[in-house]
Amino acid sequence: MPPAQPRTSTPLLHSHVAAKVRALAPDPDTRILDLGCGSGALLERLAGMGYRKLTGVDIRPPAASAWIRYEQADLDLFQLNAADGSFDLASAVEVIEHIENPGFFLAELARLLKPGGLALLTTPNLHSAQAKLLFALGDRLKQFDAKGDPTHITPILMFPFTRLLNRHGFDVLKSWGFPEDGSSPTSRRAMQWASRLLRPVLRSPIAHGDNLCLLVQRDRKEWAAPQGKADALTAHYR
Repeated sequence: MPPAQPRTSTPLLHSHVAAKVRALAPDPDTRILDLGCGSGALLERLAGMGYRKLTGVDIRPPAASAWIRYEQADLDLFQLNAADGSFDLASAVEVIEHIENPGFFLAELARLLKPGGLALLTTPNLHSAQAKLLFALGDRLKQFDAKGDPTHITPILMFPFTRLLNRHGFDVLKSWGFPEDGSSPTSRRAMQWASRLLRPVLRSPIAHGDNLCLLVQRDRKEWAAPQGKADALTAHYR
């Protein structure tokens, strides 16, 4: 029997994201894009909830089903054959940490969303008590170390990532941790116990839990390629 693979995602995360989608966009005709859709589990859940305009993107997507269209794409070189503003809402559940160039990914996401469109992003929560404790004790990033998924290459921290989102026309509307009780199903019992005791000390503006969840909104302007990058990058020279 092959060795057990490390658990790198939190149980019930898909149901949590699906509930957020329902609250944000109850119209079954909402045009929804799921990036890094994997087996299509989240989209199948949404189809079961009545959504009828669903598109999934993955490097090896599954076969299309009645209400779901799938596109093949390498998200590190993300370009989709779709018109600007084709989608109302997008999700990327535990995806951005696998991306080599998050800025390239966000630029295409901004193009694909309509002005004012929403995106739900989740990623390992490096602001949690569990992550802070692991870094303090062992100089290790939770879910980015030898015990985590070896394809995790881009750790996300809120302050610099917010700047990157802003550069590509997104504003952060809300951030929170999941599970919402601050627990860490992917941690060893000893780490769960220790971090629970230390939460009052290892406080986080994001809240605790294994996953960092972000609701972001694309600005309401018609999409255009980012301008003024050279000026922004060299402003401190002057």
